[in-house]
Amino acid sequence: MNDQQQRDKALSISDSFIVQAPAGSGKTELITQRYLKLLSYADEPENILVMTFTNKAVDELKHRIINSLAKASLTPPKEPHKLTTFNLACQVLRQSSENEWDLLNNPSRIKIITIDSLSSLIVSKYPSIEELIPPRTMVDSYEYDQIYQKAAEKTLMLIEEEEYQTSVASVLLYLDNHVDRFYRLIVHMLSKREQWLPKLYIKGTLDISSLERTAQEIIIEHLGALKQVASELLDAEFFSLLGMNKRDDVTKITKLPGANLSDLSEWQVIAELLLTKNGDWRKQVDTKIGFPAELKEQKSAFREVLEALNSAESFRTMLNELYKLPSEHFPESTSRNINDIAQVLKLAVAQLKLIFTEEKLQDFSEVAMQAIRALDSREVVSDIALLLDYQIKHLLIDEFQDTSYSQLNLIERLVEGWQEGDDKSIFLVGDPMQSIYRFRESQVGIFIQVMRNGIANLNINSLILTTNFRSNKRRIIY
Repeated sequence: MNDQQQRDKALSISDSFIVQAPAGSGKTELITQRYLKLLSYADEPENILVMTFTNKAVDELKHRIINSLAKASLTPPKEPHKLTTFNLACQVLRQSSENEWDLLNNPSRIKIITIDSLSSLIVSKYPSIEELIPPRTMVDSYEYDQIYQKAAEKTLMLIEEEEYQTSVASVLLYLDNHVDRFYRLIVHMLSKREQWLPKLYIKGTLDISSLERTAQEIIIEHLGALKQVASELLDAEFFSLLGMNKRDDVTKITKLPGANLSDLSEWQVIAELLLTKNGDWRKQVDTKIGFPAELKEQKSAFREVLEALNSAESFRTMLNELYKLPSEHFPESTSRNINDIAQVLKLAVAQLKLIFTEEKLQDFSEVAMQAIRALDSREVVSDIALLLDYQIKHLLIDEFQDTSYSQLNLIERLVEGWQEGDDKSIFLVGDPMQSIYRFRESQVGIFIQVMRNGIANLNINSLILTTNFRSNKRRIIY
């Protein structure tokens, strides 16, 4: 299925979108095109703000945009998607000339920043009374590691105090009394605390049901995306072959499974039929997967199905991800372990704050949480212009799957004054499946939440890119 219609919709600058864009789908090109389209109609370049998560990503995106503008004076490319970018860049240069922007000589007017830098700006503009002289923000990874390690060591020492002994000892036992594993757990979780601290705790205790709901949302979201891709690849003949299989768990699958929690087991059976244990497309069709020697014609037909799927890399990846999904419910023993870990993590956060105070330091996670507190302490923050000194009408965010709850809160506060029909838009791009790869580090539920409910007062349309431009054989179209 060609997704060009989805890509065309993404260039409708009067609407807001959240775009699911898996690896290789050309998302950077799409963001560039959206930005250029907005710029060609903007009163000022500063009306458009792009945010991402790393300085490297900022540099790469800014280079892509400036390079597109520089190439607009050259011969038009033949590739359709490159031609779209070329034509949009030409429109921008005309707008730049008419308004005397001179963008190629004034690239600083192209506003692309990290979310961390926005948080730092907010904290510097609205410091707390006790931090009129702000602490130094650490930037080097080795310094982060040293501070987190120090907090982890101090947390372990609390095992000697009666009040905390049970929780610390339980976590240590869970880790087979391996002290280095204890340290690694604490260090890792402290480095990501802005992603789990605000949402996982309610009234001072860990909310297990919140974890389970998020796990269930991850499963449902993945099955929905998988079903959409599979519907273009697995036809009635495939399910007819399953009906002649000798395994009972296979023959009961008569049609494409749904996207409910109860459908997960059938998807896993399909994955077992199509993939080897190593996650590659299966080449042998035998009794093990329910096709004994007497089903000669069916075995041959099933081999043809496998051969046809050989280039469907995204589908293979999604099938493999079925085995990485979290459990929909946590057994009682797991809940107890999680609660013990949660209590120890709270102690670790407290130790980290003491170290920050003593050494007059902070990290970007602390800055992000301070930014939220700074906005919450003010009566009204109705527009980003109050912070950036210029009027923002359009906000674009790349790698949105990496957004934490605190960052989402920040984004919501910044656009809470925006209303439908006031010629402002938000454009979010990301791959929620990447968050499944690193489930403990990301909040894929945020992507799902925004798809369903929008942000602040803005309704957001959902788009899905399915064309893969990275295939080493040929372009794969679902």
